[in-house]
Amino acid sequence: MSIRKHKNAVIVMLCTVAYFASYFSRKTFAAVMVEMIGKSVIDNTVAGLVGSALFVFYGVGQLVSGYLGDRLQPKYLMFAGLITSALCNIVFPLIQNQYWLIPVWAINGFAQALLWPPIVRILAESLSHERYVTANLIITFGAHISTILLYIYAPFCISFMSYREVFFTSGIFCIAVGIIFIIAMTLVLRGDSGEKAQANSQNELSHDKSTSAWKTLFDSGVLPLLFAIIAMGFMRDGIESWLPTLYSQAFNRDSEESILVSVVLPIFAIVSVFIVRVIHKTKLFNNESTGALTLFGISAVLCVPFSILISIDNATCRIICLLLGAITCACMHSCNFLLISCVPGRFAKTGKSSTIGGICNACTYIGSAISMYGIAYMSETLGWSLTVVSWIGVLLLGGVASILAIKKYTKFIK
Repeated sequence: MSIRKHKNAVIVMLCTVAYFASYFSRKTFAAVMVEMIGKSVIDNTVAGLVGSALFVFYGVGQLVSGYLGDRLQPKYLMFAGLITSALCNIVFPLIQNQYWLIPVWAINGFAQALLWPPIVRILAESLSHERYVTANLIITFGAHISTILLYIYAPFCISFMSYREVFFTSGIFCIAVGIIFIIAMTLVLRGDSGEKAQANSQNELSHDKSTSAWKTLFDSGVLPLLFAIIAMGFMRDGIESWLPTLYSQAFNRDSEESILVSVVLPIFAIVSVFIVRVIHKTKLFNNESTGALTLFGISAVLCVPFSILISIDNATCRIICLLLGAITCACMHSCNFLLISCVPGRFAKTGKSSTIGGICNACTYIGSAISMYGIAYMSETLGWSLTVVSWIGVLLLGGVASILAIKKYTKFIK
């Protein structure tokens, strides 16, 4: 292995570890939300507002991070994000007034946004598109493994200590990773570094930056895909955040079981994303817009029996609903891989990979923010069965947006 390839491998590993830690500190509230609701620490509505605050500020932060990520050294943005997120996790369980939880978790959302666009820039400008996609797959797997470990760890903490320890330990872990990351990345990029290569690349591509990011999105056909990304974010984070509560309230199960069964979500997501990566080279999925359309269609079909069986309280229906929810969420994670991981990499030659990545990821969390409060409101007023029916409409909208993007985006990637 050449020195350059060795450095690139280490950079991918460091980005994976950093993103692993960020996911652990991002999803702590979602992992213990059902326990906090069950203990009357918060109610469904406030829980929805806390989750929405994270997603709204994550989305806004993506735009800021995407802009800064093309202009500042990415490692410093990532370090700032990890440390700030860690502090939010340590402070969160100490707050007594449930409404003050909202701004703290909003700050965590903004901090989390400082991770992904810089990672996109680092990878897109260091690797070929094929290796960029592979690196994204590795980082995505790291995030899902983080989620699996969190959903196993959270019930353990709740059973033997309390939900508060989930936040405290996550914060300490994130601080440790942040310190290791900034030291290691500085050493790896010393001398003939990736940062120097990125600076040279930026100089070579500077003439392309006169075109605005939004015009680039329009000309490439990605603009309609932003609405598909919003729908994907609604479904992915809506199911991931609310499935434990849905399982607990619809089938009268305790919080520990509801959190533990949610481990199936990242497991299914890993399998789904791996399958999509394998077939990404095929004619259908190499075009991210047609791949997304297929995944929206499959998910819409799965939600039909889900909405019916959720009102039947027996073990068989409970297991089937859990599997249907997990597969639907997995399809949305695969859709996320295509639209958030692969699409921005197409813009490396324009010098706007971080900016485009930030805009696309911001749209994801517009959908996520809507889902957190929207699902809370619908579940309390309409019940869980009609809430799942509403998901079908969201998936169909995502499919229509994908269709509108196909023609122009196909021309762009060719």
